[in-house]
Amino acid sequence: MCIFYKGQSIYRISVCLVFLLLFLLLPVTGFSKSPPKSLVRSGSMIIQGKTSDAIVVSERRFLVTEATTILTVKGRKIQLSALPIPCKAEITYQLRMDQDPVTLKIKIKKLLKGSSKKWPPPRSEG
Repeated sequence: MCIFYKGQSIYRISVCLVFLLLFLLLPVTGFSKSPPKSLVRSGSMIIQGKTSDAIVVSERRFLVTEATTILTVKGRKIQLSALPIPCKAEITYQLRMDQDPVTLKIKIKKLLKGSSKKWPPPRSEG
């Protein structure tokens, strides 16, 4: 505990103030399991492709993790491998600085013409 008395050094006061600020700001800055609401977005999008660990929307990758919930039109949980593409879906995702967003939830709204659960053929590089 910081107790101030006459003649106390500026250094000791500064150290106490730093610890006090850290104590006050620690709950605000992080160490919580849920992402800040400002980083979570949601929108209706067309999923055009998928890989073993992501979905592709307008040529942008959205990572799919074990924590991602994927629901069918009827609300049944499925794995990424069973996700039919292309489809229209409500996607909730977390933005990350300089990285692909992480998908938190995918709710299929509508299957589009030609939808299939099959993995797309690999693209040739070059």
